[in-house]
Amino acid sequence: MTSVATPAGARARSTPAPDLARALSRPRVAGLDFLRAVAVLLVLADHSGLTHVGPLAIIDGGLGVEAFFVISGFLITWLLLGEHEARGRITLLAFYRRRVARLMPAMLLYMAVGMALLLATGRPVPWGAVASTTLHVVNYYQAFTGAASHYLSHCWSLAVEEQFYLLWPALLLVLLRRGWPLARVLAGALLGLWALKVVLVLGVGISDEYAYRALEMRADQLLVGCLLAVLLKSAAGRHWFERQARRRWVAGAVLVALLASTALLRDSMVAKYLLGYSIEPVLVALLLPLVVLAAQGEGWPARLLNLPFMVLVGQISYGVYLYHPFVMHPVRKGVERLSGAPGLGIGVSMLAVIGVAWLSFRWVEQPLRERWRGR
Repeated sequence: MTSVATPAGARARSTPAPDLARALSRPRVAGLDFLRAVAVLLVLADHSGLTHVGPLAIIDGGLGVEAFFVISGFLITWLLLGEHEARGRITLLAFYRRRVARLMPAMLLYMAVGMALLLATGRPVPWGAVASTTLHVVNYYQAFTGAASHYLSHCWSLAVEEQFYLLWPALLLVLLRRGWPLARVLAGALLGLWALKVVLVLGVGISDEYAYRALEMRADQLLVGCLLAVLLKSAAGRHWFERQARRRWVAGAVLVALLASTALLRDSMVAKYLLGYSIEPVLVALLLPLVVLAAQGEGWPARLLNLPFMVLVGQISYGVYLYHPFVMHPVRKGVERLSGAPGLGIGVSMLAVIGVAWLSFRWVEQPLRERWRGR
């Protein structure tokens, strides 16, 4: 057999096929910021009243929150497992210090500015929500008090994540020390939580406020991300997703299924909480590695997933979500009043939120994060 030499120029131009091991080992994983950006833009669009694309009701801020939960569970578990692999241990104190440094500067600023504005304009301060937000239990406060609308209403999802961050790392450490199979434990926990949902919704008859906000009703969405991280730590799990990525139709089919679930299972409490909010996190988890792989490649998918604007929005998505109640609605109303164009008001208000979030990220969150987390 005659071998054909590859020209040196061709070798220089060739690039290795993207693989998950290499993609996930980088300090910033390409594709995740795009997913974060889509998630937070879904929230902004929904809260602006944009829920339909033509006749289809496929824009749902609830899906954006689910995506945030899956991504959070995945990233936290991936990083903790990486620390355990590298050092043979997990330093819980360092983990909690990093979480405080990441989340609290912007949160404290938002709460302080909000209270100052309410007091300055003579409007009532929701002191119960302020106290429960400070204690990271505002989701349960809203669940039992009717979830009144105020500037801290959206912080319920942050409380869910903070409660999960408090419990999961310690539990993961125990599981690792005892050598229990993580994938089986997480799969069993998911089945148990889904069964608990059935009991709470159909048996106990919990309120919509409780079903939407309680940790036990949302923990499965975070655990789906945790399970994904565990699976991707194995070569077999990574290779399975790499095979699916080579089948171009798979990502499209998952996306269509996700949009169909969002559109069809949103109007019934039983359908939404027992089906939609269980199916959709799994679909998001299936999509996540496919997006990461596509972002490493070439062609228009990689260019789309690495758009600088979307990467920026993904990086500051926490601030965008946090500040949007105080920025988006006043700006939108002002622009609409001046221009008479609702669409312009929505667009400008979204850009204003992104601008405020960037300023917070640049001048508050990053400097204080570096100072609080220590060396």
